[in-house]
Amino acid sequence: MLLIFLFFMIQWINCWNVITLKKIIEPINNNNLIIEDDYMIVSNESYSFKYEGVQGYRKLHMIFDAKVNLSQAEILIKVNGIRRNFLIVERDFKEFHMEFDHQAPDIKIQFIFDAEIQFTIRNFNIFIQECPKNCRYCLSGYCDLEIFDQCEKLRYKNECVDECPIGYLAEFRECIKKSLNQLDLNYKPLNNDIGSNKRFGDSQELYFDFEQQFEGWMEIKFNCYGKQQDQHQSILRISKENVQPETIYPFLPIYYNTQSYKQCERRSELDCIQVKVLVKMEFQEQNKITIYSYSKNVENSGFWNVDEVKLYDKEIKFYDCSIIGCESCSFNQVCSQCGQDLYLYENECVKQCPYFTIRNGSKCIKIDEHQQDVSFLIKLDSPFQDLLSIFGQKTFDMREQISFRYENGTTFIGGGLKDGWRRTTFTKQLNLGKHYQIRLMFNLTIENSTSDSDCFTFTIDGKTTLVHKNASYIDHNLYHNKNILNMNLGCKISSNGRCVISNYYFMTMKCSPLCLQCVGPFEQDCKAYQKSIDKFDYQKLKCLDGYYLDDYGCQKCSVGCLICESYNKCLKCKEDKDGEFYCLPYI
Repeated sequence: MLLIFLFFMIQWINCWNVITLKKIIEPINNNNLIIEDDYMIVSNESYSFKYEGVQGYRKLHMIFDAKVNLSQAEILIKVNGIRRNFLIVERDFKEFHMEFDHQAPDIKIQFIFDAEIQFTIRNFNIFIQECPKNCRYCLSGYCDLEIFDQCEKLRYKNECVDECPIGYLAEFRECIKKSLNQLDLNYKPLNNDIGSNKRFGDSQELYFDFEQQFEGWMEIKFNCYGKQQDQHQSILRISKENVQPETIYPFLPIYYNTQSYKQCERRSELDCIQVKVLVKMEFQEQNKITIYSYSKNVENSGFWNVDEVKLYDKEIKFYDCSIIGCESCSFNQVCSQCGQDLYLYENECVKQCPYFTIRNGSKCIKIDEHQQDVSFLIKLDSPFQDLLSIFGQKTFDMREQISFRYENGTTFIGGGLKDGWRRTTFTKQLNLGKHYQIRLMFNLTIENSTSDSDCFTFTIDGKTTLVHKNASYIDHNLYHNKNILNMNLGCKISSNGRCVISNYYFMTMKCSPLCLQCVGPFEQDCKAYQKSIDKFDYQKLKCLDGYYLDDYGCQKCSVGCLICESYNKCLKCKEDKDGEFYCLPYI
């Protein structure tokens, strides 16, 4: 794979993310005196945390609670051997924040203290300020080193190759270590006309007989001849009854479903491209496989032939999965199945789905992915946010301490060790745009409450809702279509209790960009569209045949499609050659 490193400046984008890699805990003096659980570590000697393989960041931010067994003690913090801070730690837990520049892929954090000190740390989290996408180094605050992948063929380790080496097969343009068991095709001689030339527009049939049914793979090597600059619309289609056909573009090296594209010996002043295809299919006892060819170029002088056919009946893949808790992952470390009692969320295996997701089998799906019309306007997902962006301006300020806290993968407002949110209120005005519904979700904890009247309150456009301490999760839906929304919220605690909010989300269910008024998410729910949409029938409120509606107007359906819902979802194909060879109806 060809990597080109370019040094230049691009605008910096500030993005903090927690490190989810498993930390390695090691005593410095080789005495095993560390007691650890998921939340707290108690140690009578110096020790270190280590993270390995962290890429593409410029800053570290550590958050943790700490205490000692003495009235006061000094703790030295070193990161990768560099002295970073002296902490004054007391007998009661205190929250500490540390931030500094750093970009080494391996991070080693040492806590060094005297032998008579028992040092306790809990809720340790480390965040990195990530570089922009495709940026390797950004310590200056800009992208100092950007990487471009210019491999347009197949990737094998750090090389860009025309064909994968022996023992590897192409899968999504990557060379994967695989083993296929080849079948002997000579025990039943069948005349399959291998090597005979066919013009584009002709077809060829292949016959294979077996003693039993099985699932396997067919590898076909084609030699295709033509003037390459004129042949980009030539196609081959491998078709078998009750099997989705495979379409090959022999003169376009796109590597979608092919194993290799190679130059071969020219013939009759025509370029030669050798294409190898691997197709998975269900084989019966008797099989007829038809290879169709087609070209939109009427004057096409090209031709093709089947150079070689191989069949396989077994496949073994070798994927090394480094994702914690994942039982099955792909060549590029994408997890497809987590272990028992774990759920797949954003390529990680988690014990429970986040609140802004829904559980679908063994996966966690974001609400805005499950329901495409959802738009998040407020999302509490980081301790690096501020109260103004979440709740708005303070309207009744009691000078109470209200801070952000990150604990067990969740961001809290009002959950700090010294927080006391009891009476302060906030107001926020939102411009919602075109929508038909709003949704407010959050978790509420009213701690140390001594009165049944203690509550959290929120008001939307003048309508107030009181949430008492026996309600821990609020999911408030409201049909709403005004562009401007006013919301007030606050805590009403009469004693020494406090409010703590987490998983706070405000979202709208929006109309499509071209819809002026709607009552739901679907095309038929739009009651009025913008004027002057090209190819749009305003009486039927839909695009003309051959077009579909997206966010920018009526777009043309894919080649050969007469009626479609989207470019890749054809409902009816044309009754011509384009419809026969290019169109795949959605069933």
